[in-house]
Amino acid sequence: MSEPTPGPRRVGQLIWAPHEVTAGLGSQVQPQVSRGRRALQTGLAAFVLTWPPTFVILTAATFAAPSLTDDAGVGRVALWALLIAVLFAITAAVSTLWSRPDRDGEEPTSLVVTLRVVRGALLTGVGAGAVLAWQGLSVRQAATLALILALVLRVLPVVVARTLRRRHDRPAESPAVPSP
Repeated sequence: MSEPTPGPRRVGQLIWAPHEVTAGLGSQVQPQVSRGRRALQTGLAAFVLTWPPTFVILTAATFAAPSLTDDAGVGRVALWALLIAVLFAITAAVSTLWSRPDRDGEEPTSLVVTLRVVRGALLTGVGAGAVLAWQGLSVRQAATLALILALVLRVLPVVVARTLRRRHDRPAESPAVPSP
C-alpha cells in the first residue's frame, strides 16, 4: 500500500520542523563559541551584574546601620564591592571552564534549581564574608552583610524569575460563558 498523500495546504500555513532538524540547522548557521571566550563573557557578565547591586547594598547598610560597616565611607564600600565582584567574576569564569554544557531544551527540575540556588548562596556568602573579613570587619559584621548579599544576589532573582515564569506559563483564564 502506498502512503496517503497529505491534504492540500493553504498558502502561508506554517509547518513546524522536529527539534532535531532545527538544532542541526542552528549548529550550521550559528558559530560555536569557544570555551575560553564563553568563560570571558561569563566573567564579564558576572562582574557587571554583581558590582552595582553589591555597592548599593553595602552603601545602604552603611547608611542604615553604620555599625555593620564600621562607618565606612563610600570609597571604602566601593572598594569592597569591587573586590567582591572581581572574586565572583573569576569564580564564574573558572566554573564555566570546568562545567559541562547544559542539555539543550531540557528544563531543570525544581530540586536541581533549589540545589543550584543553595550552592550559589553558600558560595556567595562565603566569598563575600571572606572579602569583608579580610578588609577588617568582624566575623559578625561580615557574616551579616554576606547573608544579605547572598539573599539579594542569589535567592531573590531566582524566586522572582520563577514566579514570573509560572505566571507567564499559566494559561489565561477565559471569562465564564453562560450556557444556553
